Amino acid sequence: MITLQGTKQKEETLGLIALAWGRASVGEEIQIIQPNEMGGKSLEKLVLNHFPDAITDSRNKSRYITVIKQENEPDIILEWMANTRLRYVGQTGFYSMPGLFGWDKIDAGSRLLLDHLPDLKGVSCDFGCGYGYLSKNILLRNEKIKTLYCFDYDNRAIDACKLNIDDARAVIRQADCTRPISDVPPLDFIIMNPPFHDGNAEDKQLGVKFIEMAAHHLRNKGALWMVANRHLPYEPILTNRFTTVDKIIEKNGFKIFKALK
Repeated sequence: MITLQGTKQKEETLGLIALAWGRASVGEEIQIIQPNEMGGKSLEKLVLNHFPDAITDSRNKSRYITVIKQENEPDIILEWMANTRLRYVGQTGFYSMPGLFGWDKIDAGSRLLLDHLPDLKGVSCDFGCGYGYLSKNILLRNEKIKTLYCFDYDNRAIDACKLNIDDARAVIRQADCTRPISDVPPLDFIIMNPPFHDGNAEDKQLGVKFIEMAAHHLRNKGALWMVANRHLPYEPILTNRFTTVDKIIEKNGFKIFKALK
């Protein structure tokens, strides 16, 4: 049996089902576990629509859906497999894919941050760059940026950035922004829209670790520019790790900070 845990993104979950189908042997069971709060009922209905013989069960506030691999591959599996590959998203103008943060839209917090950034220059970094919305636009708007490191832990995001950003000043590579990163000089500024989910669960400590590592990598008097959801309590760690902290704006459920080391 192959067992998979669905995610918050329906398209990503469908892609995981397609991958499991491809790896399963004929006659093998594929069990999908999807919490009700993340669309378990609607996923169950969708799977049953394409696989009427699927076995379903409800327990532990989740739907358990079991599909048996058949010899003939249904057309829907090929359709769902497209969710496992990068694609050009017309409404954003970027390459992205399900599973990446805000994969098919421009994140409102990132847009707000971009709208409030000053002219920037020097050696810099986008912590948790995602598919590259902030990085690409910052490079386009600031000719005096010498180098912009684009870091993300998810290799899918790194692959997307490499397609989206055509600028020799961009250094795009996989890195864990919750830990010190090797081969990075002291930075003049860092921008970030830090994650606050680990998998499907909210984890405020992710943002705290991003802030700590930003302080670690910035030069003296270097600046951190960040956006966060209004409810996230980042003010104490910012005040603790930086000399001055200014809230630039609080609007539409977001807050933007400028913090000087």
